[in-house]
Amino acid sequence: MTERLAILAQFDPAGGLPAHVRLHLEGLRPAVDRLVLVSNSPLDPASMTEAEALCDKVLTRANTGWDFAAWRDALAGEDTARFDRVILTNSSVVGPLYPLAPIFEAMEARAPDLWGMVLSKNKGTHLQSYFLSAAAHVVASDAWGRFWRGVENHDDKMRVIRAYEIGFSRTMRDAGFGLVPMIEPLRFPENLRIVNIERFKGRLRVPFSVNHINRTVEFHEDLVRRGMPYLKASLLHGKDIYRFVGLDRIRAIAGEYFPFDRLSD
Repeated sequence: MTERLAILAQFDPAGGLPAHVRLHLEGLRPAVDRLVLVSNSPLDPASMTEAEALCDKVLTRANTGWDFAAWRDALAGEDTARFDRVILTNSSVVGPLYPLAPIFEAMEARAPDLWGMVLSKNKGTHLQSYFLSAAAHVVASDAWGRFWRGVENHDDKMRVIRAYEIGFSRTMRDAGFGLVPMIEPLRFPENLRIVNIERFKGRLRVPFSVNHINRTVEFHEDLVRRGMPYLKASLLHGKDIYRFVGLDRIRAIAGEYFPFDRLSD
């Protein structure tokens, strides 16, 4: 039986445990053996009580270094050698839309070194970092240890993306580890779609390869129909609302079971 450690990094400017994070923890809980929440913001007493009821450990830290620094600090306090898989995820997604255990089992049956939901070629080939799952031999490797020891508390988000989100995949690939996406990149000509591109403080709709944009945002309905268990939170209450196809269309997808009504709790 696969032993899994999951670490979820969150930030909430209100200092609480947002409903979508609580639901994400609830969805992870039956699929993992140890669940850790690391918060880059303080938790009020009620939120801390909720988090401790769901998680095996709750860690709060200063809001520095974004998710990679949060994962670094949480990993440093865990006996990762106990586990067959280490899962890193964050509060930028809403879900799971489908039960996670069958998804984990199906992906792990392929014996991947590292797997994630989507492999992106935007700014460099990488597994998108809102969900990463690493095998025990990867976590025990020198490359893994060197990478996490080298994570610094950068404040600039684009610097973190280049150095760590893209850099993590590059480092693991250079060490000989394979990167396996749940949702495969599309091949030509299927990859060419009319997409929204933000340029010159405006939006353009142009033909472009979906593999070189944020496919998780731009083609979220297609991904959910292919079994993707998450939506980006920015589609529901952020900068990407204009891209969202709407809850009715997501709810109509067979097998989708997420309690969207509880997001207002």
